[in-house]
Amino acid sequence: MSEKKKDNEVAKKCAGTGKALKRVKRYYRNGLYYANKTAYQAKVKKDKEAAAGAEA
Repeated sequence: MSEKKKDNEVAKKCAGTGKALKRVKRYYRNGLYYANKTAYQAKVKKDKEAAAGAEA
């Protein structure tokens, strides 16, 4: 059976790139952990473009 993820548990992979996260290199924004600021900004841009494409 699957275990429930605790609310305070830190993610082990970047939400944008899927790369493994190291303790020193964590960037937390909007409830998710990213490898760095660049990965976060790339994910935001990708999501924005996907939303614009869905509307058009």
